[in-house]
Amino acid sequence: MDYNNNDIIIARATPIGKSALAVIRLSGVNLKKIITPFFFKKKLIPNQIQLKNIKAVATGVVIDSCMVAFYQNPKSFTGEDMLELFCHGNDRIVENIIHEFIACGVRIAYPGEFSYRAFKNGKVDLLQAESIAAKINQNSNQYGVALQNLEKGVTSQKMKELRSNIVGLQSIIEHELDFNENEITHLEAEKIEQKFKNIVTEIKGIVNWSLCLQKIEQGYRVVFVGVPNAGKSTLFNRLIGTERAIVTEIKGTTRDVLESNIYIQGLPFVLYDTAGYRKTTNKIEVMGINKTKISLKNADIIVILDENNPMQQYDLLIQEGVLLKEKPALFVKTKCDAGVSKRKDKIIEVSCINDLGIDVLLTNLLTLVNLGLEKNNITNVALCNMRQINLLIQIQAVFEGALKSLNAPVEMDVVASQLRGAVDLFEELLGKMTPNEILNNIFKGFCVGK
Repeated sequence: MDYNNNDIIIARATPIGKSALAVIRLSGVNLKKIITPFFFKKKLIPNQIQLKNIKAVATGVVIDSCMVAFYQNPKSFTGEDMLELFCHGNDRIVENIIHEFIACGVRIAYPGEFSYRAFKNGKVDLLQAESIAAKINQNSNQYGVALQNLEKGVTSQKMKELRSNIVGLQSIIEHELDFNENEITHLEAEKIEQKFKNIVTEIKGIVNWSLCLQKIEQGYRVVFVGVPNAGKSTLFNRLIGTERAIVTEIKGTTRDVLESNIYIQGLPFVLYDTAGYRKTTNKIEVMGINKTKISLKNADIIVILDENNPMQQYDLLIQEGVLLKEKPALFVKTKCDAGVSKRKDKIIEVSCINDLGIDVLLTNLLTLVNLGLEKNNITNVALCNMRQINLLIQIQAVFEGALKSLNAPVEMDVVASQLRGAVDLFEELLGKMTPNEILNNIFKGFCVGK
């Protein structure tokens, strides 16, 4: 796929399937000359929505009546002439309209080609373009705020500000100080070092919050663990709202790891029901327990379940090296069908039969997550994918290296060189020095029509 072309492109911008409306987008240089015959040569007024019949060029037969919006360059999303057709949401109608345009030399757009042209024509920078794809797939409100800042250019402005600050420090080191340490007063040296530290702090904050949002988007992994017949599968089924796991009185029914996604107050969680943990010689059960151990290793939150004393089970799992103390854990006493008490310890009592204690468990899950969010959410500025985050992590490493060099007995031109490396990485982050191959790979991941 060659994204660098002058073709007129077309794509459906709404999902396949019957609906009230479907949207078709076109973009390209001199688009107006091609589209005029489709509307009985009636004038298309730029930046207005008009009701028009669209006809087959060869036969003159009306295909559909559409609302039509024509955007004349440069006042369009792509910076080129654009047309958006709002037709009836029938797949056959949509296909007929698209085929008519293809017959006139228009080409089906590549994935993300509209966004690529917006980037190429300076309507958005690379961070803003990537936020469009991320916004379509977002899972949480917290991520939505960060993506809105990305799309509006707030995040790009922060990146440019950080880049500008680094260039300013580079300028001081390269020109004003002229690599002569004797000219640097103690006060000037302190000011420069403080500026370095401030930039490192800002970058760390953005990296941490970006990684935190990535975790939110993937969903917090919550693993249920306990001895066989502790009530793991029953609670799992209750929380996901369906009989996904088999529940019997026979110990060791669950032999594999079951997972399901749920939302709690807008936050995504992935729940894992695991095989009961116990010593056994049953080959299949051992395989299930090994999968339990892997799940616990990858867990964000662990829920220890037992019908007697879950904290005792926790201590046992810690002693055997199955759990790490660093992992956040909740302790659930199951099968409290006679009623739950108002305990003052860390144990949460639940009864799935009487639906007791479930809200307490969910509240505790949210509390653990929100504590992490409060710790990391020092800014609403965040990046939306690992390409961006990894570049900022590289910038952080380079800049921390420059800070160490500043305090070490090295020549100032070494520090200046490290700063230049950080500036180059910012250029790649913003898409100003990004190779075409990388750009193509980025936009190939977009939806067709975006």
